[in-house]
Amino acid sequence: MTFESAGLPVIDRPDVTVALVEVVAVDGREGQRAATDAISAHWRSGVWPAELVSLSCYASTDGAWVLTYGQWSSDEALHGSLRQETGVSRGGPVWEAVGARPSGAVPFRLYRVVRGGRVTDTDPAPECFPAAVFPMAGEEAARGWIDGLLASEEATEGADRDYPGAIAANFHIGLDGGSVLVLSEWVSEKEAADHIEEVIQPLLGQAGGGDPGALYAHCLTLESPEIPAT
Repeated sequence: MTFESAGLPVIDRPDVTVALVEVVAVDGREGQRAATDAISAHWRSGVWPAELVSLSCYASTDGAWVLTYGQWSSDEALHGSLRQETGVSRGGPVWEAVGARPSGAVPFRLYRVVRGGRVTDTDPAPECFPAAVFPMAGEEAARGWIDGLLASEEATEGADRDYPGAIAANFHIGLDGGSVLVLSEWVSEKEAADHIEEVIQPLLGQAGGGDPGALYAHCLTLESPEIPAT
């Protein structure tokens, strides 16, 4: 059994070792709702793996995409789930039923978390989540790209990252070294969009180019029910 969490997933929670991420193309807002409902129904009706910490869904603000982000406490359990095709990865009947077009699920490891300099305990929860995936030529290249991008940002914008509305940027590296996922957290869509245009796009140009991705809103998070202490 699972339940829908009232809160957002904690990206850097210490009991998570790997995240399974998939971006799915859909046809508009109705397609997003259908895909999210299908994911929720799938997991509520099936067996929830003990090592699956949480599963979250995000819908792009342009109505074109749904992003799923599954947090796992064990690499072995995740790979076992992929081999058995349990869940919403690799397409399958869940996506086929709603006409969604999956890109293929990719496992990522969180590499660096960079927090905005204006974040305080009284700030509102994030409402916008920019997400982008960049192809890489191996883990060493991915680490170098992330470190270089952040160093370039600090050189031009300052190390405090005092951006209005910025909460955090979470840099992930694919387990095969083939890609980098950047999932950010912002107070509002406007502040995120302004930052991408003014800061991120010029930085990507300096780093050799890349698509800054899409802006997402959080839809739901499913978690295992807590087991009461005995």
